[in-house]
Amino acid sequence: MGSSQLRAVIALDWQPTLVVFARGILPQVHPSFEVAAMLLRRRTPESQPLRIFRVPTNEDANVVETDFASLLKMTGGRRTFGYVLREPLLPGESLAFDRHDPAVLERRARLSDLGRTVALREIFELLASGVHLVRDRQLLHNDPVSSGVRVITGGDVRRSGAVAPPDDQTRWADVPPERCLRVGDLLVRSIHHASDPGGLVVAEVQADDLPAVAAHTVIVLRPDSSLQPYERLLVKQFLRLPLAKTLATDGVGVHIRPIALRELPVPQPDEVLSSALADLSAAAERLDEWRADAVGLVESVLSEEPREARARLLRSGRLLRMRAEAAALLDDHGHAVRTRYPHPIAYRWRWVEAEMSGEPSFQAYDAVLEAAEVLLAYAAIIAMVMAKHAGVEISALRGIRDKLAGGRTGPTFADWVAVLIEVTGKKFRRLPDDQPLIEVRHMLHTSEMREACGRLAGYRNDRAHLRRGDLAKQLRDAYSKLWVLLSGADFLSDLRLVYLTSVRWDALRRVATLRLQELMGDHSIVPSRVMEYSSNELEQGSLYIMDADGGLHLLRPFLVWKNCSACTQWSTFHIDLTPRDNDVVLKSLEHGHTTNDESLREPLRQVGLLPLA
Repeated sequence: MGSSQLRAVIALDWQPTLVVFARGILPQVHPSFEVAAMLLRRRTPESQPLRIFRVPTNEDANVVETDFASLLKMTGGRRTFGYVLREPLLPGESLAFDRHDPAVLERRARLSDLGRTVALREIFELLASGVHLVRDRQLLHNDPVSSGVRVITGGDVRRSGAVAPPDDQTRWADVPPERCLRVGDLLVRSIHHASDPGGLVVAEVQADDLPAVAAHTVIVLRPDSSLQPYERLLVKQFLRLPLAKTLATDGVGVHIRPIALRELPVPQPDEVLSSALADLSAAAERLDEWRADAVGLVESVLSEEPREARARLLRSGRLLRMRAEAAALLDDHGHAVRTRYPHPIAYRWRWVEAEMSGEPSFQAYDAVLEAAEVLLAYAAIIAMVMAKHAGVEISALRGIRDKLAGGRTGPTFADWVAVLIEVTGKKFRRLPDDQPLIEVRHMLHTSEMREACGRLAGYRNDRAHLRRGDLAKQLRDAYSKLWVLLSGADFLSDLRLVYLTSVRWDALRRVATLRLQELMGDHSIVPSRVMEYSSNELEQGSLYIMDADGGLHLLRPFLVWKNCSACTQWSTFHIDLTPRDNDVVLKSLEHGHTTNDESLREPLRQVGLLPLA
């Protein structure tokens, strides 16, 4: 009788009300061996709560006793070392500690944050073993030279993710080709140790491992042909988590249960995460190619004459060195801001770097404070566009609208912060994760980011009201807080600021051909490129945000791109003042110059930045 059948028989007349697990309590038995003590009560029509407790191995006895005593008084919930189940378990269900731990169940529920979850059987086929080491012993031999293929056992599946190379203990088998493994198959060691804190032991079959067949101590997972490499990688990494092992076992036995493995919920990435994973896979392949080129170059020159080899190494290695140096620059976050952040932010950051390279000065102080305000302004504008797409009102816009309607100054540092804080709130948290531009919702989500905003706002106010302090100290602190904000806004590097220079719609193909400029980095003069887009609801001469999926989101009238009348530089402008009924004054994010544009009055009313006429 199996363990689940025994539990089902017991459940006919008895109900478990307490289970206590402990290790290392039996003398002359290995300390990893776990003992379970169970209290049963005769079954009654009214179900009773089940308390499950695990005695920790390295904890003060008084602490454990207090926690256990508290658990006995509870009718639900969790303590440090145990928990209470209110609902009765199905007959035969495992009583393993991790199986029903609320913390484990919560981690399982959070898998949906990566996208949808599917049963493993929907994307992988679980294959029967190719050869049984006992029943098929007539097929086995020890001669690798004769016919046959290598037999891979559970011991050959390494936790590193690789298959161990053959050795003197390797067996070989004469089996038909249909039993053999293929490149991309995942091999799971079928026997595990309950005390092992890791997840399942999984390796992926490579071309160098073949020809080979799996022994019965290995579970073979063959991916569906539609799975992309990065999707297989995500599943493989998930199987290596302790959560996967907990869900695929009964928590007591040493064997992985194929039935549980088939039903194991595994994450499948949504479109945004799929795109990110595909980019990461492509980057890894490119780096592998560069490494192979470098190793190949070293090996080739060693076979040549020394003089020729030296010249070849210097000449051919130049490109590889330049690639490595360019890649190393990306570890410098300042370089990333200069080259990968939207133009207004990158432009301001370039000014900060130039001023900070000298002695402490008020010019450097102003550069830091203004860069922080421009960063918050730009992010707040993205938040406004996101809210407009979602059809959710930002209450903080009312304060901005009231000031503009009264002819007073336009949005301030505090206004931008208020917008960004509001979009972290409850009504925006309810929006789906695939909502366009939703990344901005998390910018001021942490206390560290909000504290940085508060300190910078204080410095900005002190500067405006001529309050002076220790310049060098304040500059260092303001600069460090700007770094905090820039680091928290790294999602902006994936939201490309683009300007559409031309839009041509093909009514027959239902495709628009766009010529655009990506305004990323600290230079406003950038080359154009052409792309196709599936919608004709686009404006030539307007700014857009291009998200990670290539979707375009209009920024007008929140942000416009035009030639500055003061300095003749192309710049981004947002509303600053409405001094008269027929005037709209815009201010540049790059340098603070102003210009007028009366044509934006009606669009600004439509998006709620000006009151309706």
